[in-house]
Amino acid sequence: MLTEIQVDETKVVARFERVVGDVLREIRAAVDIERLILEALIKRKLSGEVLNVVTGRLRRSVFSYVEVEDDTVSGVVAQSGDVKYGARWEFGFTGDEVVKAHVRTITQAFGRAIAPREVEVQQFTRHVDQPARPFMRPSLAERAAAIVARLKGALAKGLGG
Repeated sequence: MLTEIQVDETKVVARFERVVGDVLREIRAAVDIERLILEALIKRKLSGEVLNVVTGRLRRSVFSYVEVEDDTVSGVVAQSGDVKYGARWEFGFTGDEVVKAHVRTITQAFGRAIAPREVEVQQFTRHVDQPARPFMRPSLAERAAAIVARLKGALAKGLGG
């Protein structure tokens, strides 16, 4: 005995499109939460855990956003390029650098206090051996398992499970 089954193709396609939309919506929400948590963790590391705050400029240069393109969701946490020393702390630096001529105020000479006065410092080259004190990569490594778990949960929720 033969049984005939009819499938309404438009309903099947609509169902798949809805599921894909639900999954993407849940994934985007999960990525949004995790990028905010990661950004906060990085800023906490810059508040004394890895580096001590002097001006707060480096900490303020850390930002995050979510990018959605077609069926790809990306969470980005970055440090703006206008604070160039951020990369030096993250990766370290060994090499020579040129220090431009500048004016400096001195308040002591030969170990004794003097009245503050400005002196001109000529351009010079110095050797720098700055070890890495990363704040971004360890933060991501610290959150990796939680990020994966949240994304798996979002996928399950988006699929209706």
